[in-house]
Amino acid sequence: MTEQSIPRPAGRTPRRHRALAAALAVALITAGGVLAAQPANAAATTYYIDSVNGSDSATGTSATQAWKTLAPANSRTFAAGDSILLARGGSWTGQLAPQGSGTAAAPITISAYGSGARPHLSGATLAGGGTVQLQNQSWWTIQNLDVSNNSGADNFGDPTAGTPRSGILVRNTVSNTLQRGIVIRDNVVSDVNGCFNCAGLDAHDNGGIVVDTTQLGANFDGVLIENNTVHDVGRTGIVVWDASYFTTDMTVPVQSALTSNVRIRGNTVVDTDSDGILAFGTDGAVMEYNVVRGAGQRTIVPTDDNEKWVMPASAGLWPTRGMNTLVQFNEVSGTPTHTTDGQGFDVDMGSKNTRVQYNYSHDNEGGFILLMGGFSSDVVVRDNLSVNDGWGGEKGIFTFSWGVPGPVKIFNNTVYIPSGSPAKPIYCDGDAGACAPSTPGQWSFVNNIIDNHGTGEYSYPGMGTNATFASNVFSGNHPASEPADATKITAAPQFVAAGTTGNGFAVADAYKLTSSSPAISNGQVVSPNGLRDFFGNALSTTAAPSRGFHEAAPPAVAPALVDPANDWSISTARSANIMRDTTAPASNMAGDTSRIKRSDDQPGWVRWDAAPGKTVTLSTYYFNQQPSAFTIVALDGSGNATTVPFTSTAATPTTNNWVKRTLTSSALPAGTRAVEVRFGLVSSWGVQIGDITIG
Repeated sequence: MTEQSIPRPAGRTPRRHRALAAALAVALITAGGVLAAQPANAAATTYYIDSVNGSDSATGTSATQAWKTLAPANSRTFAAGDSILLARGGSWTGQLAPQGSGTAAAPITISAYGSGARPHLSGATLAGGGTVQLQNQSWWTIQNLDVSNNSGADNFGDPTAGTPRSGILVRNTVSNTLQRGIVIRDNVVSDVNGCFNCAGLDAHDNGGIVVDTTQLGANFDGVLIENNTVHDVGRTGIVVWDASYFTTDMTVPVQSALTSNVRIRGNTVVDTDSDGILAFGTDGAVMEYNVVRGAGQRTIVPTDDNEKWVMPASAGLWPTRGMNTLVQFNEVSGTPTHTTDGQGFDVDMGSKNTRVQYNYSHDNEGGFILLMGGFSSDVVVRDNLSVNDGWGGEKGIFTFSWGVPGPVKIFNNTVYIPSGSPAKPIYCDGDAGACAPSTPGQWSFVNNIIDNHGTGEYSYPGMGTNATFASNVFSGNHPASEPADATKITAAPQFVAAGTTGNGFAVADAYKLTSSSPAISNGQVVSPNGLRDFFGNALSTTAAPSRGFHEAAPPAVAPALVDPANDWSISTARSANIMRDTTAPASNMAGDTSRIKRSDDQPGWVRWDAAPGKTVTLSTYYFNQQPSAFTIVALDGSGNATTVPFTSTAATPTTNNWVKRTLTSSALPAGTRAVEVRFGLVSSWGVQIGDITIG
């Protein structure tokens, strides 16, 4: 097939070109470098900065007494509850790097005031680092800013390594310290000429919005990055990077060493040099409702020793070196393959217990998803839609690399491969050993629809040994390498409008099954199945489902979700300090042999899929505690939280001064997509959860 006949997505944004003007040699504005440091205020104060009408000799404590430059803010140590507000329509060049930390009850806020365009901060004159930068500080909110950081010089790192640059940078540089409560929301970050090959730093760890650690033992707990727009940045769009994910062996993530409670949601990331959104070294990260388009616009192919550690690979959205990651309701498109990868999604090395569900992937040259077998395990890929992925023909729509991160469950996904595409539906990327029938790692491929009008072949690990295929639809073209499946369907699935492509989740409606589809109500029951399809239709726990991501015949009465807390296969996410307890005497817990508790006295949470109108019933156990130790929270499609009232039965004594209570919530509100049960600030061992029912 000629290159011209390979289908490519329409409207591909051309690769940007940055001017190579000489950089200005201006020193960083550092704390204490301009004005004498001021003591922290005893009470919360709001400070104002106005680049047009302000004066650095003013008090800064009102709009009429606003400072003019960033220098007064950089020289001050702010106190809990303080705010730093920049005038809309204003513009500053330099670095905003205020000092101090807030508290959980009173974070420090950087935001905007007035009317007009967002305040613009440019790091053009900086020698490196972030335009907005916090270091070793907790409880900050950064919002409503327009940020750039372009030195105007060639900083890509080819062949001489470049200097790390970022738009918003929050960093922990001290071993054995924990930073908490970082919120970065509703900002626009663009035009950052970060390095693809960096001096002194892994190049993934610079770009648009960066939260990182640079020392072993340094961690974050509580990072929320939401509703930001990031475009035209290098290298990474949004990254949370914890270099201390291990203790002694770099191939083994250690849960206690990971950054926890990371949520990256509702962001739009467009045209990045490399990766779109990356979570590295996290536990319980949730990556949801993001849009990533055109990641991987530039690369370096290593040619000498100076570049031997450069990774020329890119993916749209991916976790690595972490545990318990939930990836859902994201749209990723337009990721090219340079010398490798180019997938929309990637479950990369050292990932344990990762769930990828309800995502829309399209027009990614390297395919829908990369599954890395190196030091990874327990991956679920379900209820996703892939359209015109793998169009480059080099990789696969489902690509395995370094073996299988077994066990892997791939079920109820829908894949459309258009005519003329060389996309490989399933592909094993590696040497003969990695793709041999004896490759360790069990995996299954069940209830998927592969509507294949292309020419690509199948090659996959564990052929005939560790791979299970059942109840799939393999329609369209049938290469000789198509997997054997005794219960497969080869007839067309009869989509509403096959071949529809484009941006936005509305495209998914075109791949619903029509009423005459042969794929309805004859799939294999998979447990747990999430109790909902891509569109929110209920799934039965006993009746045969439809194949693919659309349940065309949902049950009249939606079944209850029941989690006996015996393993982690039913809940979708949890905080790092949540664990199962099977050690305490079961008699204390009314005979319940497996419960959920925390490993420390900090707040914790567990999440399950849920739907409006459902109620949550919890079997709970207490030692000198009250039902108020728990909060039940409903989450909607934007991640907004609503506290749900509940009632409690009277305490029933068990043994050893423990008691049991049953908590029952009111009906979950309209728009509910998930529910969280949150532990409050009470003793970690004094409260536990047994069975959970959502129905």
